Order: sequence, then structure tokens, then C-alpha cells
Amino acid sequence: MQIAVISGSPKGEQSVTLQYVQFLEQAFPDYTFTVVHAGKEIRTIERQEEVWDGLLATVTESDGVLWATPVYVMLVPAQLKRFVELIDERNATEVFSGKYTASLTTSIRFFDHTAHAYLHGVCDDLGMRYVGFCSAHMQDLEKEAFQEQLILFFSDFLEAIEERRPIQREFPPLPAITSSYTPKAPPITVDTHGRRVVILHDAEPGSDLEAMVGELAACYGGSARVAHIRDAMMKGACQGCCRCAFENTCIYDDGFLAFWEKYVIAADILVLAGTVRDRFFSAAWKQFIDRSFFSGHVPAFAGKQVAYLVEGPLGHLATLREVLTSLVMTEKANLAGIVTNEPDPGEIDAALHALAERSVRLSDRGYIAPVTFLAVAGHKIFRDEIWGGMRAIFKADDRYYRQHGLYDFPTRDYLQRIGTRVTALAMSIPSVRREVVKNMPAYMIEPPQSSHYSERFYGR
Repeated sequence: MQIAVISGSPKGEQSVTLQYVQFLEQAFPDYTFTVVHAGKEIRTIERQEEVWDGLLATVTESDGVLWATPVYVMLVPAQLKRFVELIDERNATEVFSGKYTASLTTSIRFFDHTAHAYLHGVCDDLGMRYVGFCSAHMQDLEKEAFQEQLILFFSDFLEAIEERRPIQREFPPLPAITSSYTPKAPPITVDTHGRRVVILHDAEPGSDLEAMVGELAACYGGSARVAHIRDAMMKGACQGCCRCAFENTCIYDDGFLAFWEKYVIAADILVLAGTVRDRFFSAAWKQFIDRSFFSGHVPAFAGKQVAYLVEGPLGHLATLREVLTSLVMTEKANLAGIVTNEPDPGEIDAALHALAERSVRLSDRGYIAPVTFLAVAGHKIFRDEIWGGMRAIFKADDRYYRQHGLYDFPTRDYLQRIGTRVTALAMSIPSVRREVVKNMPAYMIEPPQSSHYSERFYGR
């Protein structure tokens, strides 16, 4: 049996994920593994037809396809995203259709689930039979218990192929957006009160997105700075080398850093506008997002109002929406809104004006929405990973976390530790425990009832 491995890492043979694949090769010596370095060789794949044809031949001859990739900023790397786009652009869907497939990722398990959901949706769109996924921590291969689970995961994949197991599609096909948006009238302009507004986009000429960008810029009275992300003049995508970890300095010497500082860092209100390609924004946008990792885990959007313009079926892409909203929340910014071209085109003008007005109002008030599980859990993952070993390399992150009190381990609250211990001892007394259980609702509301509220909020 032949397994085609589509490697999404830009590091080729030095990929951490590929070490897991090599482990599987040793564990299953009777199977043939052929690795396609889609991430490392994406430029060559784009330019050389014979390389592309050879890749398709590898997939055609395979019995199963394993997507093996690291997770870069909540998704697959931009290089693998571009590979997925090429499949559609070059009408190669039939080569993948009907193939049994699974995915294997390595990461610190920060939004690994969105990367797997994206790959699953893509495989469904290609007509593949998606068996399942294995999400590994970068250091899991050192553990015998995980090695056993990895073998079981791959055994199930092989059994699905041999049994021709029926696999139902999980992600429905995406609907086509047939409407065309044309602004109906000059917009009522919004006073920005001196707030710096930036709109970044990758719009194609004549597209709905281009029209939406132009209309939103007009809503801000012409004071918004509008730029296409190609103006960042990126020489390439993130290589995952982590050389930026020491001083937040990227290995690339191109226009990205100047573009980032001029537009992203300088903005009070930042609008990101993109077109859906397969099940995410374009590979160009993903490259832009991946390159932002040069700043490590320091929140570059902190305190900003962030909004999105989306051309495409966002209402049918829960994973894309989760990534877009989570990027804002985990960056300590506020999501001012999202406008798409899905509804009646006549509603878009009003939605754009409302977005402009709301973004300025919230910026004036300095409003940042309280975080949910996504940001809380993400913070704890990064905090523990950086403190637990990554700080030896990620020096810039370690400095930032120390300066901003982000090593907020509960065990450092000694008064709480003492109070918890005393309470636990008291609760070992049956009569005390019965009293507490009987009056638990009253005890739970005591802290907020006894709080001292600021007088400036009285009467609201």
C-alpha cells in the first residue's frame, strides 16, 4: 500500500512534523511512504510544470493521502494554503477525489482545532474521504504513551483504506455568491475625531471587495489610509525558523516591517479586507498573517478597533469566522464588526456606514470587549509554554511577559492559597459543610454585593 504524504512545512526534511511521519514509516515497514514537500517547494511547484505533474502522479498512484503540517497562526502555513489553491486553479480536483485521507499536525496546541477543521473542509470539497486527525505537541514523540496513540491513529487510517470504509461528508459544499455589489449613493461621512483609520486589502480590480473597500473609505470621509498588502513587498512566507524569537527581528530584509509599522502599528482603527479562497482568505493574506509572527507572542493589535470586510460565503464558514474573531481577541483588541457581500447588495451600504460609525465610537470610548474562553485558554497555553521552556529561545516574549505581569500563575497568590487551605480544612467538619451547602447561593453572591462600585457609574 502506498501513502502520499503532503508535507506543509517550509523546512522540508528538517520539519518537526516530518519526524512523526518517519516514526510511522519505521512502525509500518510494509507500507511505502512518498513525501511531497508542498510547503518547502511551493515556488518550484508553481513555476515548473513537470514538478506539478510529478506531484499529481504521486497522489494518483497512492492508496491514501496524509496531510502532515505544522500549525502556523491558527491554520496551516501560507505555503500549504497556496498549494490548496493551486489544486483548484489547475483543475486537479479529480486527482484527489475518492482518496482516503487524514491529517497530522504538530504545534503547542494553540488553535490546532481550526487547522484541522480547515483541512477537513478542504478534503470534503475535493471529494476525499477524511478519516480523522492526530494533533501532536511538538515534543510528544518523546513519550511512549503518545507513540502508541500515534500508531493506533495510523492503524485506523490504514484499516479505513483496506475496508473501503464509508465516510460521510461533514462540511457542506459552499454556495456561490452571485450578487454584485455597487454602491448606490455617496455615503454620509463619519467624523473620525482624529482617529487613524487603516484599510488593508487584497482586492482584485472590479471585485465586490474592491467596491466595499472604496465605499468604507468614503464613509470615513477620505481620511482612511488604504493599502493593498502586495505593497508590503514580501519576499517570501514565514520559514518557521524562530530566529525572530530573540529580538523580534525577521530574517527577511524586505518591505514588510516598514509596511507593518506604517499601517498596522500606526492604526487606531484597522480594517482587514479579504476574499474567500477555498475556506479561508487568500494565501497572500495568510502569508501576511504568518509573517506577523516576527513579533512573537506580543499583542500587536492591543487597544485597537479591528474590523473585517469579507467577499465570500462567510456565513457558511464557521472556522474562518472563529479564526478572524479569535485573532482580534487574543491580540487584546476589539472586534468592531464584520461586513460581507453575502446579503442583499442593497444592505451593504448601510452596513458599511454602521461599521464606520461604530468603530469610531468604540475607539473614542476605548472599549475592548471582555475576553472569552478562546483568549483565556490561549493566554494560559502561551504563558505555560514560554515559562516552561520556550523562554530559553523566545527571549523577547519572556521580557514582555515579565514586564506586563503575564506570568500570572494562581500559585503566586499566597493569600488565596492560605484561604483555600483554611476553607478546605473547615469543610472537613460535617456541620460546617452542611451549612455551606445549604446556603451556597447566598455565599456565591456575597463578593459582588460587597464590592464598591465607582460613583461615576451610579444611575446608569
